[in-house]
Formats: sequence, C-alpha cells, structure tokens
Amino acid sequence: MRFLSLWTTADIRSVTEPDLKTDCRHMRWDRPCAPHKRRGKVCSSCDEYDPIQVRVLMVKLAATGDVLRTTSFLPAIHATWPHAKVTWLTRRSAADLFVGNPLVDEVLTTEDAVTAARLATETFDVVLCPDADPDAAVLAAMARGRERRGYVRDGAGQVVPLGPGAAVWLQMGLSDAAKQANRETYQKLVAEVLGFDPALVREPILVPSAADTASAEAFVAGLPGQGPLVGLNTGAGGRWAYKQWTRAHQETFLRLCTEAGLRVLLLGGPEEVQRHADLLAVSRGRPVYDGGNHNSYGRFAALVDRCRVVVTSDSLAVHVAAARKVPAVVLFGPTSAAEIELYGRGSKIVPADLPCVCCYLPRCDRVPHCQALIEPGTVLAAVQHWLAVAPTNR
Repeated sequence: MRFLSLWTTADIRSVTEPDLKTDCRHMRWDRPCAPHKRRGKVCSSCDEYDPIQVRVLMVKLAATGDVLRTTSFLPAIHATWPHAKVTWLTRRSAADLFVGNPLVDEVLTTEDAVTAARLATETFDVVLCPDADPDAAVLAAMARGRERRGYVRDGAGQVVPLGPGAAVWLQMGLSDAAKQANRETYQKLVAEVLGFDPALVREPILVPSAADTASAEAFVAGLPGQGPLVGLNTGAGGRWAYKQWTRAHQETFLRLCTEAGLRVLLLGGPEEVQRHADLLAVSRGRPVYDGGNHNSYGRFAALVDRCRVVVTSDSLAVHVAAARKVPAVVLFGPTSAAEIELYGRGSKIVPADLPCVCCYLPRCDRVPHCQALIEPGTVLAAVQHWLAVAPTNR
C-alpha cells in the first residue's frame, strides 16, 4: 500500500484527470461544483466545462469608491486575456462590492492570514497593480507572477513604476500642480498604467441581488407622492472635509426640489445618520425620505436604481450611479473633476473662478470654501436637465 505522502503530483493527476477537469472555472476542490449541485452535471460529460487559460491577480486596495471605479477595467482584462480567472485582492471593507460580479472569480482580503499563504504558493500569469500605494505595491511584488503591470515595491522600500504610463501616474500623484493641470479621466490614465486599450474600459460593475432589488422597489413604491425621485447623497467620506456639500445648501436644495414637484431620497452611510435626521427635521411635511444609513452595497445600488437622477459629491455614489447607468450631478471642490468619468450621463459642477480647486487639501481656511460656492439653484437646474433627457422608467 502506498501512502499519500509518497505520491508525486504526477501520480495524483493520473488518478484525477480522466474524471475530474481540474482546470475548470467551476472547480471548488473541497465541495461539488455548482453545475453538479444544481443540475447534476459530471465532469466526463459536462457541457459547462470552462477551462481557465490565464490567471490574473488584481491588487487594488484604497477607498471603496476607488475600488468600485476600478472594476471598470474588468472588461478590458477579459478582452485582453480570454478565459481568464480573475482574483481581486482588496481590503475587507470593499469585499462585498464584488458580490454578484460575473467578471471576478474570487476575492482575497488583506486581513485574512490565508491570503499571504496564497500569494506565497500560487503562481499567477499576470499581476496587476494600478496604484502607487506602497501597501498595494508590496503585495504585488510579493505575489508570484509571470508578468507584472503597474507598480511593485522593491527591496529598498521604493515604489517602482513598471512602464511609462505608470511613471506618469506616479508623478501626477506626487504633484498638486500636475493634478490640477490634468484633463484625462482616471480610466484613460490607468488604462495606460496597465497597458490596456482605453476603448475596452467600460462602466464600473456593481450588481444588486434580486432580494436587494425587490426590497428597494417595495420601499420606493411605498413612498407617498408622484413626482420624479431624485437621490441626494449627503456625505463624502472622511478624508477631504470639503468634498461634502454644506448642510445649509442641502436644506435649500431640498426646499427648491420639493417646490418644483420633485421627491428626494436621502442617501448616505453611517457617518450621515445625524445629517439625515437634521435634514428630515427641517423638511417636515415635504416629500423628503430617508433611504437609510446602513445599507449593504447591493441595496444602496438598488436604491440608486430607483432614482431618476442622483446628486452627489465626488464619492462612492458617483461610481454606483455610473455602474447602474443613472445620471449623476456631481459637485467638486478639493478633488479632480477631470478624472471622474460620467459616461455621458451627468454634469460636473465646479466653483467658477476659484484657482485653488483640485487642491487635495484635507481642510482649508478659505471662507467661503469651495463647496459653499456651489449654489442650490445651479444644482437644481442640472437635475432638471437630466430629468428632461433621461429615461422615465425609474
């Protein structure tokens, strides 16, 4: 009797290969595959056999909005490497963005100890790192890969660009002046970092589940009134204080919207609980409703789906709207308007004649600051434009 510890890889393959197609995308190793469980398929005769030809690792950490907008490169990945298996490495906070995403096969998180073991033992055909983030770059360098694109971190702790596009993006990230002068979108710039044809880049991908969609539809159907529903994303994350529109302007905007016959759905996260309470209090008696502050990414996307137009700062909601093909009116101040791609469905509002926009300062002492200069009437006019030209089946 031969013990397993004495078996070679060739011995094991000689037993498994006639029956098991171990290169199939559906292979799960520790359990039956989905075609077998759901439809009784077996490897020897399975017509759903999908052999993996290229294994791609995308290393993208950063904020959730930034991770979501980078899913716009997934079609380019699959067009460049047909029959690719895509593994995405990110932080745990962003992992649920990929639930239901048909172009990502698995998600690894930096907080999981198994991830380090996977990177140390598995070999990927291509490792992609679109950011000069030192944490992402060191993970990209650590991963075993036959080809690397974007950035790695070397033995001296320096981030190294692996091509001319990566060098340009690195320099731009280190220079406020270069950021202000830039007129290219993130999608165009990062396509050059990763060596993709920019024409292959599409919208971000965020897919609400059937349950999330049904829940959002039922919630919106229960709201009083008949006017078009406009989403107001009230927050902006915590990094740049003046990405968030002022409370006073949000209050005025709600009044103007409701006087114009519109209904407004407040959209936000846990940080906006008090802001929503305050806005609801001053809008009592008007068709202003709270979409909740603790939605999953899928339910948030499903709520955005029910809006005719979304008003938001440069934040996660911009990219959710793009993923769901909902027009967005986006308010800019400290970050780059040029880098944000709206796919022809939206308006960018930037304070006029303000030389310090796109400063990337966490805070500033200018009074009035950039977001205070964006007037509610201007925003309402943009909303009404998109209500007139956008589909009415929402």
